[in-house]
Amino acid sequence: MLTKVITINQLADNYCYLILNKKNNQAIIVDPSDEIPIINYLKTNNISPIAILITHHHADHTSGIGGLKKIYKIDVYSPNENIEKTNHLVKGKEKINFNFIEFEIISTPGHTLDHVVYYCKTEKILFSGDTLFYYGCGRVFEGSNKQMLNSLNKIKTLSDDIMVYCGHEYTY
Repeated sequence: MLTKVITINQLADNYCYLILNKKNNQAIIVDPSDEIPIINYLKTNNISPIAILITHHHADHTSGIGGLKKIYKIDVYSPNENIEKTNHLVKGKEKINFNFIEFEIISTPGHTLDHVVYYCKTEKILFSGDTLFYYGCGRVFEGSNKQMLNSLNKIKTLSDDIMVYCGHEYTY
């Protein structure tokens, strides 16, 4: 595996992830809600961020973008053009390729209408935002229960051996 996933705790119960390219110490940031611990980790470990991936528009997944963009010249990939600093709009069934990892975008409305997850088949990882948690799924705010069920069924078709990285910790 070329990558390593690093978890950075955010707010009271959020997670941000760094997808680290172990060859060159570059990383992709997923759902930053508080830039300070992310910046501290990046600087302490001499890691260069190359992109930000956003799963949906809620502030507890996006509020760190502005602070990161003040320091780093990085692109923001998100499913909603209204998310701050978005310069790459993503939608379901497309792929985005970085020099060390490729993600398939899967549209997963339910929690929000714009929700997506990022899946890498070769690395066997999925960043599920607020669609899927350890003990269930996210609350339905904008979508419908039917949409959430359809979204979960999409994830269910993926390989059983993937590692799921969810947006919150609700198991304790």
